[in-house]
Amino acid sequence: MDRILDFIERHKYGILITLVIHVGIFVYFQVATYKEVILFEPWDFQSVHKEAPDDIEITPDQIQTPQEQELLNPQEDVSSFVKNINDTREKSKSDDIKYTSYSKSGNPEQIERDFEQQLKNEIDRKRQEKENKKNAANADLEKEKNTKTTKTNTTQGGDASAKAVEGATMVSYSLADRHPLNHNDWNIRNPGYTCGNVNGVVKIAIVVDEGGIVVGASVVEAESQNATACMKQRAKEYALMSRFNYSANAPKKQEGIITYRFVYR
Repeated sequence: MDRILDFIERHKYGILITLVIHVGIFVYFQVATYKEVILFEPWDFQSVHKEAPDDIEITPDQIQTPQEQELLNPQEDVSSFVKNINDTREKSKSDDIKYTSYSKSGNPEQIERDFEQQLKNEIDRKRQEKENKKNAANADLEKEKNTKTTKTNTTQGGDASAKAVEGATMVSYSLADRHPLNHNDWNIRNPGYTCGNVNGVVKIAIVVDEGGIVVGASVVEAESQNATACMKQRAKEYALMSRFNYSANAPKKQEGIITYRFVYR
């Protein structure tokens, strides 16, 4: 016993320091690992049965109009044909007709002269494009592309239908005394399935030169309905790709309209 007391007496400072260190470490870890207790209020099941207040304010923007409902769920059938708004032919709803937006009736000699003049304009335009190219390689590629496009447009032409389509179409245009290039509606193409799961109408004001090339296109906002940014962009792109016939009687800059209906399929 005396030996133990003697050992404690001789090492009392070391033992005291050791105890202080252990107590300090214990307190540190207690503080470091302390987590605040969050009290959650019990669920009040009675509040589930409370009725909604009667004074909820509904703004006019939240009310769906009949016009908007018709755009989202159109009641009328919309065909994928191209329609000429100025077409005077008899109209039909028959499903057995492959409708076209043009009629080949008229003076055959005048039609032939117009076609020859159109070819001359095409040749002059391509020559001008080639001269404006600084890089000969790029000019050759552009020429090859235009040649392929011309061949494709020519081979895809067909006979005109005897009657015009009745009802709504995905593409319609109004351009006095003009028809699609090479009597081929493919030259007024249809972007109507390219903008997702929403219906809408975009009206494009176009400017066409004497040779039938669309040189300007802008969205008519006031007469477009439920038009998204995608629809407006696609409509302008496709309008600028449209091509019409040459007309010696047309002004240098002829104004017209192309209307695109976008349909969710």
